[in-house]
Amino acid sequence: MSKTINLFVSHKGEDERKIDAFKKLMEKKGYDFRDSSIRESEPNKAHDEEYIKNKYLKPAIDWAGTVVVLIGNNTHKSDWVNWEIEYAQQCGKKIIGVYLQGEKDSELPEALKDYAESCVGWNAEKIDEAIRNDRVIWEDSNGNPITPNVSSHISC
Repeated sequence: MSKTINLFVSHKGEDERKIDAFKKLMEKKGYDFRDSSIRESEPNKAHDEEYIKNKYLKPAIDWAGTVVVLIGNNTHKSDWVNWEIEYAQQCGKKIIGVYLQGEKDSELPEALKDYAESCVGWNAEKIDEAIRNDRVIWEDSNGNPITPNVSSHISC
């Protein structure tokens, strides 16, 4: 049975090629992602930050039901990723962090610490559980349980 989800993948530009790997991983669990992710490899010639946010990012995030944040070694340094997470949270989107395969000891973006519902490793089963809200899962890049910032994870 196919599970179709409208998805926005927040990522650092250098990790763009991992979007397709993520989608392929989740196909094994029956997912069919309709993806509104913004890719740097598809240039738009826009340079004004507010224009990019209003013309490209906000509509893409508004359309998506779920925001997945791919967490690599440098993701925590991206102002864009933090902004996308904060905007997604303001819109009431489900936000899930996924550590990229093989990228150990990756730091979480500050906004992800504050607003993600779950944060899991590169594991289709756990990602599926997090997307379906079967349970809240918080782990570090090595798969060890961690405690989330509980005060900001209260759901309505």
